[in-house]
This record gives sequence, C-alpha cells and structure tokens, in this order.
Amino acid sequence: MAYVTFACGHKDEPNSSPDYISASAEATVRTGPEGDERPLKNAYATLAHSFALALAKELDCEDNGGLKPKPSLVPAA
Repeated sequence: MAYVTFACGHKDEPNSSPDYISASAEATVRTGPEGDERPLKNAYATLAHSFALALAKELDCEDNGGLKPKPSLVPAA
C-alpha cells in the first residue's frame, strides 16, 4: 500500500487554509511476490503519486499541491 497526502491551497484564495487530500494505491491480492518486494512497492508509490498529481492539477491546487513531477521513491523511516 502507498499513500500520498498533499495540501491544496486554492489559487483564487491565497490566504485561505489549504485542504489536505490523500491518495492511495492498495493491492487487492493478499499474497506478495517471492523475493525482492521493492519494485512492487515502488510501483504502488508511483501509482499513488501519479493519481495525487493528476488530482492536484484537476483541483487547480496552488503549485500542484507541492508535488514534484516525478515521485520520490525513498521509503519513509
């Protein structure tokens, strides 16, 4: 499973509080691959990031919600 949360500040209301939005990607299969799971985890993170970025653009969030064009695939500690 992967989560991406971003703050959506509205361009037309620069001093308003941002809305916080989360996007996630989750497997429906309960068994994982044998061996190295990192490529699968990176795929979920990339999917969640791509969806979050598209949502931020669709909602016209200021600075695309702070999301970069490419995901950071460094695991959170």
